[in-house]
Amino acid sequence: MASMKRPGTRRGRRPARATIALAQAYLGARYQIDTRPPVILRIGQPQPALRALAQASGSVFLTACNPRSRRLSVRINARRMRALQRMLARRGCTWLPGHGLDAAGQWPDEPSLWVPDLPLAAGLRLARRFGQNALVWCGPDTVAHLVWTRRAPGSRSRSVRRRSACLLR
Repeated sequence: MASMKRPGTRRGRRPARATIALAQAYLGARYQIDTRPPVILRIGQPQPALRALAQASGSVFLTACNPRSRRLSVRINARRMRALQRMLARRGCTWLPGHGLDAAGQWPDEPSLWVPDLPLAAGLRLARRFGQNALVWCGPDTVAHLVWTRRAPGSRSRSVRRRSACLLR
């Protein structure tokens, strides 16, 4: 997974400030798995507690709420989350509930799911189906990676590691 080469470039054009702000928000967010005590994922950091949650081959943290960062009502988001849960259940997946938490407090907490042993490709298909910009993937090393469903802002890669956040500031 490559980090971003030059901040602010995308096919020779500067991305809108909103795009950079969105990337910064995703990189700075906390992704909480609702266990006791809660397990917090931070982009670019390992989370050894995932090993105790039976993560053998990797895991995906995703939501069906607020597609393409457009706020929807609580009722509509709840319906979308139930649809995501039905799709996962049909695949035979298990999951734990969670929440995406905006560190700046400018975006409401988003109901999410942590799905152990879901391959990244399958997670990306689900995220795209629900109109998501990105998901969080943790490999066997338990490091959380932000993976864009489309090309990352200012990058040729879909994945952004924590060190890339410094390039965006």
